Amino acid sequence: MLPFLGSGEVVWNVTVPNDGRYQLSLCYSSTVAETQIKISAGESDALHATRVTEGYFYPDPKGPSANPGSPDDDSFWSMREFYSFERVPVSDELQLTRGVNVIRLKVTAAKGREVFRLRSLELTPVVRHKSTEASKELAIKHRANTDWFAQAGYGMWFHFLDLTTPRHGPRKPYKDAVDELDVEKLAGLVDSCGAKYLIFTVNHGNPTCPAPIASWEALHPGWTTKRDLIGDLADALGRRGIKLMLYMNCPGLGNLIQQPGPAIDRPSMSEAEYAKQLIRVFREFGLRYREKVAGYWLDSWFQTNETYPNLPFDRLGEAIKAEHPNRLVAYNHWAFPVETDWQDYWSGELTDLPLKPFKSRYIRRGAGQGLQAHAAIRLDAPWFHITPDKEMESPRYQAGELANYIKSCMADRAPVTLGVGIFQDGSIGEPSRRVLEELRHLVRNS
Repeated sequence: MLPFLGSGEVVWNVTVPNDGRYQLSLCYSSTVAETQIKISAGESDALHATRVTEGYFYPDPKGPSANPGSPDDDSFWSMREFYSFERVPVSDELQLTRGVNVIRLKVTAAKGREVFRLRSLELTPVVRHKSTEASKELAIKHRANTDWFAQAGYGMWFHFLDLTTPRHGPRKPYKDAVDELDVEKLAGLVDSCGAKYLIFTVNHGNPTCPAPIASWEALHPGWTTKRDLIGDLADALGRRGIKLMLYMNCPGLGNLIQQPGPAIDRPSMSEAEYAKQLIRVFREFGLRYREKVAGYWLDSWFQTNETYPNLPFDRLGEAIKAEHPNRLVAYNHWAFPVETDWQDYWSGELTDLPLKPFKSRYIRRGAGQGLQAHAAIRLDAPWFHITPDKEMESPRYQAGELANYIKSCMADRAPVTLGVGIFQDGSIGEPSRRVLEELRHLVRNS
């Protein structure tokens, strides 16, 4: 994203195959209305006056974080009022010619403070408008029923990784930790906290997979486990009426990125091969777990889309929903508008309690427009706890303020996921456990 602190200009060289007119959309965030934008190509101009964009990313009123240097540090998030990105149509069109076109975007504004933050300029051939709309309608038609999710109220989220630490002492090898994790105890903990679903991490960073998935093992030899922790956990949760969802960080699956180097500069394989790898993995998961896995939360997709902008999301969706057509999926594009309609709910990585409620089950404006509303909030650890010999981070919210927000979301049928730090033995911080048990009493009346 590119901030403008006053007037400025961006220039692109864009190659198109044929002469034609192009519809325009701007993906941006702005806190000031009527900032003047001029987009030009050759003799063709398009004008746009910005609107104040809406969303759910706002600065934490509690002030700076206790984790300096991380994405949870206030210095990182200090401009989050500019993270309310929307995709806004431009009424004018551009005429482009076959070959290379020089496209200029000029912002005119008084110097002094940020007024506009640009994510992208998006061009669609007018002749493709009908087919593009038809593709969107087809994706929406194939969305899963989200009723159970909308009625869940709230769930929990654990990042159980190879880097997850015990309370004290040395970290066990990942496979040993997987073998020793007591799923009955863990499911009982989730139940005692009143959560109706659990998002459990498959991989983040290193390509771990806590199950004997053959397609995963083929891509990452030695990173799968003999124990099917996913299946065992799903069974233990299911006996308590709790659904299991899975987190995956897809750039870490199949080594999407050849390190070192920026994601958009150094893809490690062809787009077609990467799509095949994802499809094989998702299909094996689907055939193996069926209804036991109720959904996915797929991370780092704005990076993935930048690397591979033409992935076949219809075929990915078919693989994701193998043997369970109502399996939910969200592709996390963070604060940016989603790049595909082939998903069922908004990832909602808000991190902090928002200052405004959703006010509807389906998001009306903002990054997740049109999708089932959902918020992911960090309760204590910065999503995962990987610091040796250190107590779990303290709860960032009391039960009462969490309950108030969750109840307002329940009225809108918008579930809230609470990211809770976990130790290697499957326990959580005692202060967080007390907050969650009180939350269950306040929200579930039990």
